[in-house]
Amino acid sequence: MKKLVQAAIASAGAALFLLLATLILLGKETSNAVTFPPVEEFEHYTTVERGVSTEHMMTSREALAALKAGTPVPVGTHMVLVDYREGNVFRYFVSQKMGEDADEWAFQWFHPDRSIKVDENTSRCYSCHRSGQTVSSCSLPEAQAFGS
Repeated sequence: MKKLVQAAIASAGAALFLLLATLILLGKETSNAVTFPPVEEFEHYTTVERGVSTEHMMTSREALAALKAGTPVPVGTHMVLVDYREGNVFRYFVSQKMGEDADEWAFQWFHPDRSIKVDENTSRCYSCHRSGQTVSSCSLPEAQAFGS
C-alpha cells in the first residue's frame, strides 16, 4: 500500500510539473514556422518614422506585383519590417503567408544577426490578423499589404 501511495504522489508531482512547465511556456513567446527570408533580394516599398524607430518595409518582387494587380500573394510570401534605431538594425519583424486564406500569416521577430528573438510578443499581430478585422485597422503600417 505504501508503494502505491508513493507512486500516486510521484505521478501527481510529475503531472503538476508538466502543467507548470506548460503554463510557463505558454506565457513566453517561442519560435514558430516563420523562416528568415533572403532580404537582400527584396524590394523596399515604404519607410515609416515612428519615434526613435525608422522602419523600412520590404517584400519580394512577386508579392509586390501581386499586390499591384489586386491578386493574393503566394503562399510562402514574406513581408519584412526592418526596425532601425540610431542608424543600425535593431530587429527584424517577419511575417510569412502560411496558407491560401488572407488571414493565414505567421509572425516572428528576429535579432540583427537574424536569430529568432523569442522575447518579443507577436500575440498582438495574431489577434488582429486572425480577428477578421480589415488590415487598415491595424496600427502597424506594414499590415496594409497583408490583406491579400
